Amino acid sequence: MLYQAIENIQRALNDSITPTVAIGNVVDIVGGGDEQNDTNIIISLVNIEEVRLARDQQYVVKINDQLLPKHPPVHLDITLLFTAYGAGYENNIRNLQDVIAFFQRQPVFRSMEIAELAADGIDRLTVELVTLSLEQLQQLWSMLGGKYQPSILYKIRMLTIDSVQNRPVAPIKQIDTHFKRKG
Repeated sequence: MLYQAIENIQRALNDSITPTVAIGNVVDIVGGGDEQNDTNIIISLVNIEEVRLARDQQYVVKINDQLLPKHPPVHLDITLLFTAYGAGYENNIRNLQDVIAFFQRQPVFRSMEIAELAADGIDRLTVELVTLSLEQLQQLWSMLGGKYQPSILYKIRMLTIDSVQNRPVAPIKQIDTHFKRKG
């Protein structure tokens, strides 16, 4: 589900803007390890954080007359770095502007509008610009191990990972409410 969310964002960008968008580790590509001259924007996952909401405490679900164990879903926000690369500095800035304009026009992705989201089990993704101070930006690029490139950071809210185990559990058929008192 995590990769599918990023892939759907990449697909939407490639369908809507001129620069070519790819998913990859920006340090490998910009650092010279993997030269992709046909790619102008690189999407890199830089953070995953759990959103603690009121959790659904349902531990068993009924599917096809079977009771299957289930743990509460995990709700995630992911942070994606969009880096402009390979088109020359001036074009990199223009390409980054295209990404910003795209998300300004479409800050929400809904499964009823994008069939691939529904097929991947994603109901909705909300995109929010993250503004970093110069110090935070320097720390981010130091953590990534690369030299700064024109880039922008977006938080993608809310991805839900919810899986059910496929080993059935036995239903409770009787509850004994009688207890013996010690004498």
